[in-house]
Amino acid sequence: MGLALLIVGLLLHFTNAIPLNKQLYTFSYVCVTSGAAAFVFSAFYLLVDVMDTKFLFLPFKWIGMNAMLVFVMAAEGIFAGFINGWYYHDPHNSLVYWTKKHVFVGVWHSKRVGILLYVIFAEILFWAVVAGILHRLKIYWKL
Repeated sequence: MGLALLIVGLLLHFTNAIPLNKQLYTFSYVCVTSGAAAFVFSAFYLLVDVMDTKFLFLPFKWIGMNAMLVFVMAAEGIFAGFINGWYYHDPHNSLVYWTKKHVFVGVWHSKRVGILLYVIFAEILFWAVVAGILHRLKIYWKL
């Protein structure tokens, strides 16, 4: 089904029948994103359930078990805002800004790649570790 949706969406786009447009949520956009999501879901299913490589995906399980914490503190930027609030002489002298600029953007010499790597390694990995520690302590945020 995912392949069929992907093909339909791409055909509609490349034949100029219905172009991909996220702002309008066109039918071709919905087909392409649904097809891509089906492929990603299938890949995770194969890796986790069929090939039994659950240990590689434990950080995602921990994040899912403390999803409220990760959403409130990371996705809403509360923790990053708190850390950015502490700076030396200039708002651009914060720990987060310095790490993003010198460790990620400076090493790769590309702002787009640097910010992507910052989000993957500094944000997601940090919250996976925090969620893993809380899971080990059996602490979960619930409604």
